[in-house]
Amino acid sequence: MAQPEVPPRHALPPSAILPTGRFAGRLRYDTLVDGRARILPTWLLTTADRQVAASIVTLLGGRLPVATGDDQKSGYHVLTDDAEIDVLLDGPQAIRLRMLRRHGATVLRCCNGRTQRTPSGKQPCQCPPTLKGRWQAAKAGHGCEPLVHVTFRLAADPTLGRFLLSSATWAFADHAMTVKTALRKRGGAVRARLRIDRSLHTTTSGTTFAYTRPTITILPTVP
Repeated sequence: MAQPEVPPRHALPPSAILPTGRFAGRLRYDTLVDGRARILPTWLLTTADRQVAASIVTLLGGRLPVATGDDQKSGYHVLTDDAEIDVLLDGPQAIRLRMLRRHGATVLRCCNGRTQRTPSGKQPCQCPPTLKGRWQAAKAGHGCEPLVHVTFRLAADPTLGRFLLSSATWAFADHAMTVKTALRKRGGAVRARLRIDRSLHTTTSGTTFAYTRPTITILPTVP
C-alpha cells in the first residue's frame, strides 16, 4: 500500500540536508537501469559542466557522453575505468553525518548529533549518542537513519573543484566516522583513496550474496 503524501509544510527542503557550497559534480557507484538500481564495477562521475566531464575522461578514463535530456541536473555521466580514485580531503569537515527521519522519500527531520531540525524549527537532538544506539532505535522503527556526505577534490587535478559522494548505509556511516576521527589528527588537506569494495556474505540459511560499499583509506604522507 502506498504511503500517504506528506504535506510540504511538514517536509524539510533539500537545502537543509545537503552540504553548502558549489560542487563540480557527484561521485556514485550505482545507477538506474529500466527503473532498477544497478551496482557499477567502476566509479561514475556526474557533472553539469562539459569541460569538467572532459577532464575526468582524461584523468580517469571512460568516454565523454552526450548530455542526458532526462537529467539536466547532472548533465554528463562519465563511467570511469577505475574502482579506486585518489582524492584530497580537506580535514574532518570533509565528512559529514546527518541522521534523517523519513516518510518515504520525504525528510521529516534532520539531526547532527546536537540539534534536530524540523519544518517547525530547531530543538535539541533526540537521537542516542552512539551510532549503535541510533541503529537500534531505527531497527525498532522509531529512530533516524544515516546520510553521509563526503566532499573531496580529485588528487590528479584539485583545480576542478569539489565533488560530493553520498551514502545512506549504516556500514559506511560507521566506517566514515572512523575516518573522520583519523582526519582530526592530521592537518590540512589529506590524500585518501576512495574504493568500491565488494565482499560476499552468507546468511544463516546458507544464501550467499554480494555486498558493495564505498571505503575511504587515508594514504601515507609523501615527504
